[in-house]
Order: sequence, then C-alpha cells, then structure tokens
Amino acid sequence: MLLEATSVHDEALGEPASVWHYTRNGLQFVGVWTQKRRDLGEDAEPTFLHHSPSQHGLIGVYDGLGGAGTRALGHTADGRTLNNAFVASRLAHLTVQEWFTEVVREGESARDLRSRLAAVLDEARPRSRNKIGGTLLRDLPTTVALLEYQDVGKKRVKVTARWAGDSRCYVLDPGHGLMQVSRDDSAIDDALETLIADQPMHNIVSAGTDFKINEYSFTAMRPCVLICATDGFFNYVDTPALFEYQLLDSLGYTRPGDDAKRWGELLANWVRTCTADDASLAMVALGFPSFAEVRGSFEHRWKALRNSHFVTMAEGSKISREAFVEARAASWDEYREGYGQLLPPPSHDARDAAATRAPTADARSTETIGDGTR
Repeated sequence: MLLEATSVHDEALGEPASVWHYTRNGLQFVGVWTQKRRDLGEDAEPTFLHHSPSQHGLIGVYDGLGGAGTRALGHTADGRTLNNAFVASRLAHLTVQEWFTEVVREGESARDLRSRLAAVLDEARPRSRNKIGGTLLRDLPTTVALLEYQDVGKKRVKVTARWAGDSRCYVLDPGHGLMQVSRDDSAIDDALETLIADQPMHNIVSAGTDFKINEYSFTAMRPCVLICATDGFFNYVDTPALFEYQLLDSLGYTRPGDDAKRWGELLANWVRTCTADDASLAMVALGFPSFAEVRGSFEHRWKALRNSHFVTMAEGSKISREAFVEARAASWDEYREGYGQLLPPPSHDARDAAATRAPTADARSTETIGDGTR
C-alpha cells in the first residue's frame, strides 16, 4: 500500500502556504509549500510517497522556471492564465509520482524517469507555436529534485538522488550537519557563489530538448533527515550555513508535545519572511523513534551553528558592508568542507559549460575551491 501525506492548510500561516506532515513507525515527513501569487505559484506541491512493506519511499520538489517559461499556455475554468512554468512543474510532479508507483510495483522493469518525463511534456507541448526567442524561452521548463530511499538493514539506507536544474537534495545528519548530495546544473555551482549571483542553467527538464536526469546513489546511516528544496528556500540566506541554521532553528523552537507539523509551520513562517520566490521543501526523518528524538538529536548542532555562523553574520552586518563580506567568506571557509563531503563529481556538461566561460580570476578560484571540497 502506498501512503501519501495529508495536506494541512493552516490560516495561521497566512496565505498562501501549506504544510504536510506524516508520522508512523520511526518515519516522519514534513512538506512546506508557499506561493508569492495565490493559485499561480510556479513550484508544484512537494512529493512524499512511502511503501511500508518494502520501506521504500520518495520525496521531491519541482520549480517551474518563470523566466524561461513565462509564455501563457492556457486558462483554467475560473479564468486564471497559466504559463508554461506553472504547468511544467505540475506535470513533472504527477509524472514522478506515477513513475515511482510503477517502480514499487515492477522494479527494474519500470520505464526510466527521463523518457517518461520527456513523453509527457512533449505531448503537452503546443503544436502550433512558432519558435521565437531562441534558447531564452522554453516549452514547459521545470527543475526536479528527488531522493529515493530504501531501508537495507543494519541502520543503512540506500539513497538515490535524481535532479535537473538548481533545486537541491541534501542529507542532514546529527554529527555532520547538512550535506548537499546534488550539483546545480550550472557552470558555477559553488553554494556561496550562487547566493551572490544567479547562475544560468545548462540542463533543465523541458519539452523538445535533450535534457538529462542526473543520478547519484550512496548509503546513508540512520538516524538522518533527507531533504529536497527549491531555491526559494536556500537561496535567500546570507551564507550557506544559515540555511541549515534556519532548518534547525525552526526545529529548536518547537515545544515538548509538538510534532512534525509544528516544525513545518515554523519553517513556513520563516521562509515567507525572507524569500522573494515561491518555495517548497520536502523532508523525511528516518530512524528517530519520536519527534522529540529528532529535536534532541540536533540541539547541539543548532547551538553550534548559532554561535559560529548566525551571531557572527549578524554582528558583521551591523558594522559595515566590508565586515559583512568578510564574515560571509569566513563562514563559508569554515562550513564548506563538511557541507560538500557528499557532493557527487561534476558532470561532463558542467565542466564543458565552465570551460566556455571567460577565464577570469573568479572562475579559476571557484573551480579550485570547489575541487578542494571533495
């Protein structure tokens, strides 16, 4: 039996925001979804699917790309105009969930995800549109970030990350903190550089293009938290360490007797105050007997991040722009090795895209530092 989380709409969060939560037998899921324009958000709702008999599950997020997909595609019955980005993320969401259901049922004989996404988007692509705008405009463009997991015994979890674009996959571990396990499909994928300036993507899911789904498998140890997030969650903090800090700060402000729903509500409150984008996040905590255990396991890490990153950044920002930049660089220097220890190697496409950039000092420096995190 496939179990899907139940949607909870809480007016206390303000509109538009939604939180999903699910708890059963050491499995705790939290989903958060916010929109800047009600009923027109370009992020699809997050995915959580779990097959109890096989302890096999999937979480995921989808960010329709409003820049490349701004063209109107159609209208709803109530008169709303839907653009390519809105429709693309929803089609990807539905297609991924159908694909995973087939994977659970049929195993390795299931049709691969890339061909399934391509077929669905190509079928939905307008047939009569004249192609204008070159590569700046895309038909049905969206990112995808997925984490498939399965318990394999002895506290081990087999995890496969799949992604296209700049939505990200993470593992959050009480001892090692937040670790990114996907690489942005851009020439520069250094987490601090992407905070400072958006990077053009060389690979996204879209109709009529030769996109790819990156894949990276590894073994995680329980207890841990698996996380998928769109850039509305992680791209509006001052330094990469502060995304982990905000995850744990929201967790730390839950109270005895609270459950995973409250964690999601606090995250929704935080992200709505800081982001300039739609934002979605899916998290599943594995191997924690209770929500209180989740909270307790990360308390030390939360306090350490507060002292070494949050306070330092706040103090620097009060002094001057120069002090802020210095504090940001120092934070990343301290944080990056642990954060990048599970990063997959760069793809050939990423290396080729980087090679086409002008050989500036910044580009060379970023490449060297990025290699140093391995």
